[in-house]
Amino acid sequence: MSSLPVPSPLSTTLDRLRVGDTAVVVDVSRHTMAKNDAAFDVSRRLKELGFVQGEAVRVLHKGYFGGEPVAVRVGQSTFALRNFEAALIGVTQAGVV
Repeated sequence: MSSLPVPSPLSTTLDRLRVGDTAVVVDVSRHTMAKNDAAFDVSRRLKELGFVQGEAVRVLHKGYFGGEPVAVRVGQSTFALRNFEAALIGVTQAGVV
């Protein structure tokens, strides 16, 4: 079950940003999926990686076919996210707060 953030004029989701855009994490929507016959909490994993409220993120690169994966820098780390994972991360673009 998942609930995606509802974009407002001031906020969006990480998957909607363009390469080079910088933003601040607002929230991570809850999403659980089955993995090897067990529930796997994707939102918890994203938070453990550093996608927490107030953290700055920057989109570094998007794949050529369907824009996946999305290379994102959060803190001093770089991660490759699938589009559905990036869609769970609500952000406010820097300078818009």
